[in-house]
Amino acid sequence: MKSGAPMSFGAQLKALREAAGFTQEELATIAGLSVHAVSALERGERRRPHVETVRALSAALDLTGPTRDALLASARSPAHVTALDELSDVSLPLSLTRLLGRDADMQTLRHWLADPTARLITLTGPGGAGKTRLALELARSNTVDGASRVRFVGLSAVRNPAFVAPAIAEALGVLDGTALDLPRRARAVCDGTPTLLVLDNFEQVLDAAPLVADLLIAVAALRVLVTSRAPLRVRGEREYAVGPLGLDLDVDAASPADLARCPAVRLFVERVRDVQPDFRLTAANGPTVTEICRRLDALPLALELAAPWIKVLTTEDLLRRLENDVLLSTVGRPRDLPERQQTMNATVAWSYQLLDSEERRAFRRFGALPGLFPIDAAAAVLDGREGPSTGSDRALSAAAGLIDKSLLLRAETSAVATCPLFYMLDTVRAYAALELAAAGERDDAVEGLVRYCTAEAALAAEGLVGPAQVEWLNRAREDLESYRAALSWLIERGRSTEASTIVWGLLFFWVIRGHAAEGLRWYELIAALPSLPPAAESRALAGAAVMWYTQGEMERARTAMTGALALASRAGDMDIVAQAENLFGHIEHAAGNMSAARDWFSASVERFQSLAIPWGIGHALTGLAWVALATGDARQAEHLLDEAALVLRHAGPWFLQLGLYVRGILAVRRGNPDEAIAFVRESLTRIRELHDKFAFVYALVPLAAAAVLKGDDAWAARILGARDAVTERTGATVVDKSVRDLREQAENEVRERLGPDRWALAYSAGRKISIDSLLKDIDGVAHA
Repeated sequence: MKSGAPMSFGAQLKALREAAGFTQEELATIAGLSVHAVSALERGERRRPHVETVRALSAALDLTGPTRDALLASARSPAHVTALDELSDVSLPLSLTRLLGRDADMQTLRHWLADPTARLITLTGPGGAGKTRLALELARSNTVDGASRVRFVGLSAVRNPAFVAPAIAEALGVLDGTALDLPRRARAVCDGTPTLLVLDNFEQVLDAAPLVADLLIAVAALRVLVTSRAPLRVRGEREYAVGPLGLDLDVDAASPADLARCPAVRLFVERVRDVQPDFRLTAANGPTVTEICRRLDALPLALELAAPWIKVLTTEDLLRRLENDVLLSTVGRPRDLPERQQTMNATVAWSYQLLDSEERRAFRRFGALPGLFPIDAAAAVLDGREGPSTGSDRALSAAAGLIDKSLLLRAETSAVATCPLFYMLDTVRAYAALELAAAGERDDAVEGLVRYCTAEAALAAEGLVGPAQVEWLNRAREDLESYRAALSWLIERGRSTEASTIVWGLLFFWVIRGHAAEGLRWYELIAALPSLPPAAESRALAGAAVMWYTQGEMERARTAMTGALALASRAGDMDIVAQAENLFGHIEHAAGNMSAARDWFSASVERFQSLAIPWGIGHALTGLAWVALATGDARQAEHLLDEAALVLRHAGPWFLQLGLYVRGILAVRRGNPDEAIAFVRESLTRIRELHDKFAFVYALVPLAAAAVLKGDDAWAARILGARDAVTERTGATVVDKSVRDLREQAENEVRERLGPDRWALAYSAGRKISIDSLLKDIDGVAHA
């Protein structure tokens, strides 16, 4: 699951459209809208549609109840959305079914959440009890009530406690968060705003519990809601045991209507109707259905796994098989688990035994996939180390069979609409992994995952620099848990060449999406392996150098890249040499050594030209323009920017950001604020799509300077407030002294003219504004 807060309108619309099986064209036709309108809404270009538009879309999608209400609510502008929220890809997982039988639980937990002393609440219970669903409903109600900001962190695919801090940091919008500095930076992010942090599936990372305690101590405005099979055992924790659904009734005296009001029976019947719409609860089958629910301990997931079998079994057959098969299927299984967890495991085991041999093999193999996965990854683990033979069609057939039995789920959305993602619930995946190991197939399946990750990283290396850059950034994020599993497997076995290929292919993902700390960790782990081949070592050092530069550690970056350049030169790896020369240009520019920076950038341009790498040529040319700007040669800077823009016309939008920044500064220096504002506007629309916090803090400097030139000091103060809020809360740092100087100059002038009170008022307001608000301000100035 994704980390996040309430889903944006566009994300919800896309998820609901895909769940309904509509294309954008089909939805537009049914709703009476243009295809462009639907596309713009899903991409986030139009974020606050008219209420009539939302109603038309709801009717076209046949939405009712909570799902319709959630879509309507997301179309309203929340009062506390900030630029940081828009730069962070956060959303609550969308629930497409109703929460049944949890009214008493919700009432108690809402009361607990209203108690300011209850800052850590842990929902405990066996797998399949419905802890996650209950937590999501609480989080969503908290958002609708406006009680606090909500951030959701799904940990079901995380097995290493070291990755808990980065997951929380990502949800909060913090760049490169580590366990050591996260409490301090989380305090800046929350900034006194009541925040509910939901940590889902914490049981496999219980060693990270001290981090949760540190966060609560450091951030007074923070509350934490945890789901886990075991409590965290930290001070101040309130534990709430999530039990089975209600099933207390006299079956003999109960009518079908009475039975239908029983939560467990109601859930089972609703899931049966998903596969057999004409199923009805009657006086004849009511006692059997109730006994099925009782046999399954009224656990929601157990009921959902059993219900689809009514397509091929009568209720009496299903009950008989449960009575006879479950006990047999648990022979040899752990008996030291709690009774209800044994029931849950037994239900999964029973469903597994009813699969045919091909489905059982697919079920086991999919247990090697740690999180979300596309069908190509599924095919890879089915084929194992030997390579393609199954093909995606066969894998898709296996996936369809498992979805039909509720053993596999399709994700609500994906980076590529034509490439759906799948996942197993944690309890189901745990059983699949157990069967995979018992069958002696784990190593082969993981080797298949490694093959998938190696091939996908090679594609990502191209995609992350091309015109589909945003899509590939999202694809890399969706595959991140698979990459982590593959890298851990390879590094444990000393396979540095394969590991370095994967982590190098993700270079721009680490940089653009603020995962430099994790990228650095992988590069350093590879560099520390014994007997490294020169190619693997040079990639590891070069990658580490880029990560150090991103974090503002210039000397460490210089040292690592010096080693990478020497190795790459000896090995004839000109790609690494060209990138090393480019990074040295940036390092020297940050140090103020413009002559050296010019030499490095010039060498990099020539090297990239010889390799015919357009993004590299354009990136190095933009670096030369930056040097020309710093040395006062505006005409040369503009000429170089024009040349770079021509080369970069088919490159990813991230490579255009530095050029737009330099053009904005050039316009300010020429006394043309309107031109500078136009460049920043273009940059901001791309920045929001990229979720690039570094580019944001750079772009707002020429915007503030342009506001000063126009004499709008209050607007300049708001812009500086927005910029500083993102800087402080995320850790996005500026390494260029000229940027810092221009920002300080703008602030000094504005402070002096506004005076302390008016400055404080405008600056404080700016810290809370969104990118939408910034764009509206820009458009207002343009039309004034």
